[in-house]
Amino acid sequence: MKTRLFFAVLGWLFYVACKGAYKGYFSSDDLDNLAWTRFAHYDAFVEGLFTPRFYTTNFRPVGHFFFWCMGRWADLQYPPYMAVVHGLHFLNTILLWRLCGKFELPWLARAAGTVLFAFHMAAFDAYWKPMYVFDVLCAAFALASILCWTGGHRWWSLGLFFLSYKSKELAVAVPLVLALYEQWFGQKRFRALIPHGAVAALFAGQALLMQSGQAGDYGIRLTPATLWTAVQFYGAALGPVALLPLLHWKDKRVWFGMAALLLFLGPMFAVPGRLFSAYLYLPLAGLGIAFAAVVDRWRWVTAALLLWLPLQYFALRDRRNVALAEADETRIYVGKVRGVAREMPDIEQILIDGYPASMRRWGVEGALRLAFDRDKVNATFVEDTRRPEPDAAKTLAVLSWSASQRDLLALRRTAGNDAAYIELGRLTPFWLLTEGWFQGEDRFRWIAPVAKAKLRKPAGGTRFSVTVNVSPQYIAAVKRSTLTVLVNGVEIGKPVYTENGWLTDYFAVPPAAKDEMVDVEFRVEPPFRPTNGDPRTLGVPIAAFGFR
Repeated sequence: MKTRLFFAVLGWLFYVACKGAYKGYFSSDDLDNLAWTRFAHYDAFVEGLFTPRFYTTNFRPVGHFFFWCMGRWADLQYPPYMAVVHGLHFLNTILLWRLCGKFELPWLARAAGTVLFAFHMAAFDAYWKPMYVFDVLCAAFALASILCWTGGHRWWSLGLFFLSYKSKELAVAVPLVLALYEQWFGQKRFRALIPHGAVAALFAGQALLMQSGQAGDYGIRLTPATLWTAVQFYGAALGPVALLPLLHWKDKRVWFGMAALLLFLGPMFAVPGRLFSAYLYLPLAGLGIAFAAVVDRWRWVTAALLLWLPLQYFALRDRRNVALAEADETRIYVGKVRGVAREMPDIEQILIDGYPASMRRWGVEGALRLAFDRDKVNATFVEDTRRPEPDAAKTLAVLSWSASQRDLLALRRTAGNDAAYIELGRLTPFWLLTEGWFQGEDRFRWIAPVAKAKLRKPAGGTRFSVTVNVSPQYIAAVKRSTLTVLVNGVEIGKPVYTENGWLTDYFAVPPAAKDEMVDVEFRVEPPFRPTNGDPRTLGVPIAAFGFR
């Protein structure tokens, strides 16, 4: 009865603390996973589950199957996703409680270790964002595997270990954790662990062969510098509470818990491009065991836990506000994209002119695939200074996002709207800007040192103008800027800027007998390199240009 009451109170406290998660929204990873799994056949997950291979594409069949199921059941209704994640998290607290019982820890110690695991803010993202369901599922199967082993069910343990690995690669350490259990608490049944070790060696060997020294976030690069960076990051995320097991270091239960923490986290030390505190979710179970052992020896440590909990809640409130603000912006964007898809279902090409700062490209593309219900979309991002020109024979739309107004505007290319004069505001016909243009900033756009466009030169047109927005900071940095303007490769003007302001220059051009499309090119000297952390090499900010 006491245990049931404990878990009832634990569940209620967790709900009170994390009910705001149900007001959140999908991350870029979520949108991408939902998009590609929508068009996947279940056979792909069955094959991925039973194929003993390491996927360099980070295909995790158990976790991705979650998105396959939820996408078909709940679509983009967010609360059901969080309900499942929270249910799995609550299951993991029960599994940890039972595992602590295997070490003959008393009721209070087990409760303390379980509370530490349930509320540690290092794992905040794991129970606030579906994208980390891989870690939550991995923990569930890994803890169940260890429990089965301690109960003498080694083949069940092997199957659950396999499922754990197919949820997240951190589970590769399960055989080592079981070996330590046998050494310190078991009957030293190391030969019985050979199947577990063989599976782990198979996957670990493939990972080392395929990922060692590779570039990218998932490349394995273990050096003293990268190791120290990871230790600093995860140490800071764990906080001082991780040092409390040192109070009772001679207890082998503390050894086991801390070893499990380090072993489960070990693979992430070799992947310096992926430093996220949510990866501590499974390792925190080891810390929970070690902490419970300390409480068993020093009851007063429970008071430290009671002081620690409010600090975690205050930290949760701060992170909650950021998470909900980002979620709200993403929700608006995805909703607007779905509206565009309903109004323009025949669009074949899409130019993305800005998107919420909290989103990533793969999230934007995922939102488009979900909205247009397509396995693939032809999407191009305007900040790519070198990008293929849109196919004139295909329908095209520009999606322009305003961060200040939190609004998405769509401009469809139609016959006859090839402009002679362009104002670089929200609804710029971006298909005419072919190279070297960056995202819009209200009434102007920065260009690269070389930028190109196509314009319609009207019959009889004899004047070309360009308007720039030169800031005092720009002039202070470059002193003197020269803009060379060319039409069809012929220089028509070369204004020099030494003062700030909205400046317009006019150039004479020979008249045309009829309307024609021409190539316009801007060249800027010297290039401008911002000192505010912006990595771009820029030319000059242009507000408008064309034939008048």
